[in-house]
Amino acid sequence: MSSSTGFAVAAENSPVRDRGLAASAVAFALALLVAGCSADAASPEAPPATPAPTATDTDAGGGEPDAAPAPQCGTPSTRSACGNDGAWVRGTVRFDAARFPKGSAPVLRVTLRHQFVLKKGEEAIGGRLHGWKNVPIKKPESGAVTFAIDMCAMGTAMWSEENDAFNLVLHIDEDGSNNLDEAQTNADVLRLAAPDKGELVKLVKVNVSCHAPPACVDVTLDCQDGTACTTIDPMKSCTKQGPGCKSDDSFCN
Repeated sequence: MSSSTGFAVAAENSPVRDRGLAASAVAFALALLVAGCSADAASPEAPPATPAPTATDTDAGGGEPDAAPAPQCGTPSTRSACGNDGAWVRGTVRFDAARFPKGSAPVLRVTLRHQFVLKKGEEAIGGRLHGWKNVPIKKPESGAVTFAIDMCAMGTAMWSEENDAFNLVLHIDEDGSNNLDEAQTNADVLRLAAPDKGELVKLVKVNVSCHAPPACVDVTLDCQDGTACTTIDPMKSCTKQGPGCKSDDSFCN
């Protein structure tokens, strides 16, 4: 499983930027922003010793919630960058193996996005970019691949208590045209994140809480309509949920 270094692209003159959603600049073709994940971003409370909540795509197992195969989420092999393993989002992605001939080298693009947008066009790709990971599918003939992404890997802790649920976009890139590692501009981000028509993709909501075990999902990719699969009605506002998590940035009031 390969990881990548990501960013959240700043919106020039955005009123949301003034509320602290933008952070320090790094050197790209234009200012692409990341923020350091401080020790304060992690809740001092340890996650409770309760079973991990599971967001299950019921279509995966024939329609009934209890028919879906159990998601495979082992213990995270590395500590979250925030020091709180509740920041991990893990799961199993299932797909039609018959569409991948021998020798295929598809890549699962895993993207965490916020439900709000800061730039025009982000609504078509699932919302504001928070982080991503590239997962080469080494055995596409199996019809399944597992993944794990750290919400804090890019340097900014934005827990769901202060920012609402994330949009988790799962997309199998068949031709290598959707690698966010190659982005240099905001326009690149929008172009590279747009799934091609005919490729498998799914968007699901997931809560990432500092007070809960790591989220675990089981999703069958069954949408092939390009950005129609990832277009959202952007969130305009939200209410903070207690107890808080000391997020680095907060969208909710």
